Amino acid sequence: MITARVQRFVWAGGPAPNGPAPDLSGRRVAVIGGATGAAEAVTGVLVDRGALPWQLGDSGTPDAVVDLTFAEPFSPDSPDAAEGALLRTLAVLRACYSDWSEETDARRLAYLAVTYLDGRSGYGDGPIHQPLGGIWAGLAKTLHREIPNINARVVDVGRPDVAGLPDIAAAELYATGPAEIGHRDGIRHALTPRAQAVGEPSVPLGDGDVVLVCGGWSGIGFELARTLARRGCRVVVTGRTRPPTGSEEWALLDDAEFDDYRRDLMRRAAADGTVRDTRERIDRLRRRRTLQKNLSAAEGEGLPLRFAHCDITDPDAVADLIAGIPDLTGVVYFAGVDRPARLPAKSDRDFLAGVAIKVTGFLRVFTAVRDRELKFFCNSGSLTGRLGGMVGELDYAAGNEALARLGLWARRVSGLDVQTLCWPLWQSLSASSNVDAAVKYMPAMDPADGLGRWCDELAAPHSGEVAFLGPVDTGISVAQAGQFPAVRSLPGFAEVHPRVFHLGDPVEWRSGKRLVSEVRFRAEDTPVTGDVLVGGDPALPITLLLDNALRSAEWFAGPVRELVDVEVDLPGLRLSDGEIQLLRTTSAESDGSLRVVFRTGAGAQIAAMTGRCREPDDIAPQVPGSDGEPLGVAASTVHWRGLVVPLARWRQHPCGTRTASLAPCADADLWAAEPPPTSLLPTTALENVLRMVLSGSSTDRLLIGRIAIGGDPQRADLLVAEPAGKTWYAVDRGTRQVALAVRGPGVRADGT
Repeated sequence: MITARVQRFVWAGGPAPNGPAPDLSGRRVAVIGGATGAAEAVTGVLVDRGALPWQLGDSGTPDAVVDLTFAEPFSPDSPDAAEGALLRTLAVLRACYSDWSEETDARRLAYLAVTYLDGRSGYGDGPIHQPLGGIWAGLAKTLHREIPNINARVVDVGRPDVAGLPDIAAAELYATGPAEIGHRDGIRHALTPRAQAVGEPSVPLGDGDVVLVCGGWSGIGFELARTLARRGCRVVVTGRTRPPTGSEEWALLDDAEFDDYRRDLMRRAAADGTVRDTRERIDRLRRRRTLQKNLSAAEGEGLPLRFAHCDITDPDAVADLIAGIPDLTGVVYFAGVDRPARLPAKSDRDFLAGVAIKVTGFLRVFTAVRDRELKFFCNSGSLTGRLGGMVGELDYAAGNEALARLGLWARRVSGLDVQTLCWPLWQSLSASSNVDAAVKYMPAMDPADGLGRWCDELAAPHSGEVAFLGPVDTGISVAQAGQFPAVRSLPGFAEVHPRVFHLGDPVEWRSGKRLVSEVRFRAEDTPVTGDVLVGGDPALPITLLLDNALRSAEWFAGPVRELVDVEVDLPGLRLSDGEIQLLRTTSAESDGSLRVVFRTGAGAQIAAMTGRCREPDDIAPQVPGSDGEPLGVAASTVHWRGLVVPLARWRQHPCGTRTASLAPCADADLWAAEPPPTSLLPTTALENVLRMVLSGSSTDRLLIGRIAIGGDPQRADLLVAEPAGKTWYAVDRGTRQVALAVRGPGVRADGT
């Protein structure tokens, strides 16, 4: 399993610009939940803007859902108060699931959850009305994993009686940009991640400290408990599992003997029809054996660690637990259950239980200790709440995001310094039952690194919510791409930002099969368009078009290292009124290659090519030792002005080989965006090759047999063309590594 060193981030709020008004004409929209009369008011505004109302029981399915969630004031004594509203949400999503999960139209579906914290997603300075809105926030941010083409978002309005709620809901439905938006005092807010180092220790931990680790009987929780105990803390870990008494027939079996015992139980179960119950029993026995091993290991080390059996959702049990630890100095709330299953396969009971262990358990423990003078109260959260979870984790993400928002509420209403730490998957220790799937979203965290960071956080000044992020590039979906923050410090940003930048506006997405997007290049955003002219008009450089094609392929597999059978209609690259708009279709072929085609809105083909992922094996050609003679470049259909892309000076050697030295062209010179996307192709190299290939030609059509990308394309500083002109190389002069090989470039004026 791949591990990654993570970086520490906190969240900061700030104003966010309003986007264009969404077109709601003909959209079927269901509006559910909220305060009395709110759904009717929102529906009225949506209908005024062209939407069609839909409710459960109507034929078909809606195109969008505005979920006004649970608007009642929060009461910590009623942690299950939102269950009815949550079940209503689940009923609507279940009714939509079959149709929505198969939808390939990337613009049809939307889900908007409205929450009522403080108008700034819990990061304001006023009271928090209803922190249980975090349940819907976590659900919304994970929904795209099971419904790939949904625009799922969260908007926080502070209170259910906020002025303009219907207009806010209508404006945010189908909006683009950050997944979480707040509206407060007429200002639109968004949260942005900010890298921040942990503070210097202010509450050292060690002898004299007594720490309660709720749910810490196994996995990461137990390793943290053991780490704290090794530092001198006395630690109490809890769990709903009871340790064996030692008299059980399975208690003293070694692992091999227990495996035989398990198989014997399953054989009997198959005979008497009790397989399901027996599997659950075996699972309980495994948990009890794990608890026994962990406690025995701690005892063998002589650690000051003990176990307390406790159902932390039971207020009386929690009260007795806390009363039995009079010298308590810190709490780590770790309890949670992660049992991934898609929504149709997860019962309402299981969904509610997954949320309750985070919400109800936290509130029971917090209520019992809120008047204590503790050094810390630390929630163990998850990135599934902050960023969204993986397939099957709607309930787990909902519970974790609710926990984080409850932590923000608890900081404001008590003297406790409550903090939530949002962790990625931990190598070998995380409770996820689908680790292989989880690491596709983000590499696992090294346990030693994580435990060290955790202890640092407990001893440092607390900052509400902290997220530990590893490289995020593999975890971004097409539906999520428009929500990706342009923050350079994010791990994996350099890899994912260009892919998101070049995605365009998706029209159709069939995961792993087909992506259709509208792509738009404007002179004001792409200054290099003024450097290349086709027939005297500003045009999109061919290299930028090919780079866009390569980036589209990264949503399937990657990286594409070779483009073959490239065809480009040169006049089709000209800008009209300062821009060029194209429809790009990228589709997976049966042989594993990818076909990329660019068309105009009218359907005329502008460019086509096939991408392959295989690594090139081109060998650098010999560079002639002679100085060579200057070689001119004649006028052609395309004219390079050389204001942005430096023009190379070609020389021809006695052997017929042509060479040219290259000057670099910075990405910031090609794009006005900040930050600019990095290029996969060496722009200066390829544009100068094409300039020579097209020299003296009046053709409208460019054909290239093969473009292979090798080495570090941006290090290319020398062009070498074989005497026959069939193969052109961009080479790193120092390492002799081939950065680019172009074979079979040519022109055909007759189109044959």
